[in-house]
Amino acid sequence: MTTHIPNKLRITNYKLRTNYTLYSAFCILFSAFFILLSGCARQVLPSGGPKDTTPPQVVGEKPENGSANFNGKIIKITFDEFVTLNNPNENVIFSPPMDKRVDYTTQGKSVLVKFNDTLRSNTTYNLLFSDCIQDYHEGNKLSGYNFAFSTGDSIDGHKLFGRVVNAETGKPEAGVFVMLYEEDIDSLPLTTRPNYLTKTNAQGDFFFHHLKQKNYKIFALKDINSDLKYNLPNELIAFADSTFQAKYYETDSLFHADTEASITLRLFQEADTVQLLDPYINSQKGVYRFPYKIPIHSFDLQVESDTIIDFFSKINATSDTISLYLKTFFKDSAMVYIQTDTAKTDTVELQPYQIPRSAGKATKPVATKLNINLTNKEDLYAPTLLNFSYPVKPADSAKMLVIATLFTGKDTTSVFVNIPDDFVMQIPVPFKFEPKINYTLWFRDSLFYGYDGATNDTVMFSFSKKTEKYYGNLIIHYKVDADNDADFLVELLSSNQKVIFNEVISSSRTIEYKHLLPGAYRIKVVEDRNKNGKWDTGDYHKKEQPEKIFLIEKDINIRGFWDVEEDILLRAP
Repeated sequence: MTTHIPNKLRITNYKLRTNYTLYSAFCILFSAFFILLSGCARQVLPSGGPKDTTPPQVVGEKPENGSANFNGKIIKITFDEFVTLNNPNENVIFSPPMDKRVDYTTQGKSVLVKFNDTLRSNTTYNLLFSDCIQDYHEGNKLSGYNFAFSTGDSIDGHKLFGRVVNAETGKPEAGVFVMLYEEDIDSLPLTTRPNYLTKTNAQGDFFFHHLKQKNYKIFALKDINSDLKYNLPNELIAFADSTFQAKYYETDSLFHADTEASITLRLFQEADTVQLLDPYINSQKGVYRFPYKIPIHSFDLQVESDTIIDFFSKINATSDTISLYLKTFFKDSAMVYIQTDTAKTDTVELQPYQIPRSAGKATKPVATKLNINLTNKEDLYAPTLLNFSYPVKPADSAKMLVIATLFTGKDTTSVFVNIPDDFVMQIPVPFKFEPKINYTLWFRDSLFYGYDGATNDTVMFSFSKKTEKYYGNLIIHYKVDADNDADFLVELLSSNQKVIFNEVISSSRTIEYKHLLPGAYRIKVVEDRNKNGKWDTGDYHKKEQPEKIFLIEKDINIRGFWDVEEDILLRAP
């Protein structure tokens, strides 16, 4: 039996199939379009672009910067972007200083400054924001932004500026307080907070804006306890010998525009005159070290015990530690008497060496070895030196003849080194080495004996000496004014600031520095006012400035087999 489907129904189904087909096609087209759109969208999205390096810019101030007759409690400064504050209590300088804390907050793109103190009448205030304000995303800092206002009818318009340098190094001192006082009283920095305050920037420069046209007493202070007073022995201070008058300038470009008006303050720490001996150090058997707080110029050391003690003593390169090496040992204890420059005698009781303990148990003593190194191996004009890690002594208390073997490729030579009867830590190798010859210096084991019987391992050194053409000479004509009443301590420095030669110069003279290695050299000069042969720091209580130190700006370049001649005028800046 055949079933006939009505035409109407068939047409309806056809329409459904057609709609389904259209719907499927539409879905496919939509998906393709979405994928295409997504691809296009990915292509036009920004890839980040150049990094923002512009600091925030001020677009509004309430009240306006430089306003007069201000009697409010809040200052609002608005920027062109969102900002943050970097430690405002340290990086915002309020001048004159406030007795009560100032609150610094952000509100959107604005910085709010709220006073908790009563403002003085007829006074100009400065807020130096230093590097406190920075943008929210990149951290770009707005450096040196200064906001000023007055509680009187007008705002002060005079300025002072200058630089703070370290008296000993000559380098600029950043982040140092610079203080102004309206009265000329010497005790002010010791007892009183300043009338005006600012801080040096990264170049050591300082600027005072909006001052009265007055003379000011000026100081710089590296303040340790944050009380704006010079009252700690480890604080650094700088002071001017006279007062300075604030001047009026049309422009803020001060520092290089008017060098005569700029002020240079040399920051120093007063000398510590109280000598102290720290507890002795006994890190290995037979060696005791005595560290002093202040360098020593001379000393005398004596050891007393139940038995006779033979010893060797020496002071280190910085003259602040005396080392005692024992040749014979004590059993129970020994007394040491050390007399230093001040004629004061320190008495120290020494205990025998104790083997270190680990986890409650004594560790096994480590066998010590006598280490040897050779210095000036390549230097043609300097003596070739054997250096020992601690003193060596003759065998059986008699002079010891040491034989070393020297190989030159063809010949073998015996080198005889005579050990003196006393302890020594350095011995010259008594042999005339020739340039451009390959030498090998060999020492057999157990050749040298240390104070406690430790001996050396077999050691071998290979080297050759430079030729005379490798060295250059420097001739300097130092010129000193006839009426000069100070000595000059002159140092020749290598490129790594090592002192090569030093001289004391009182009058004009010529010095020849011979056999210099190739490289760049500098001349460092100390104006020795008291002629004691060393640099002296300042003393504010005695109103003494630190002695001046300066580097001759010019590099002196030395080449091999070449003489360089220079004229230098010695005159402290």
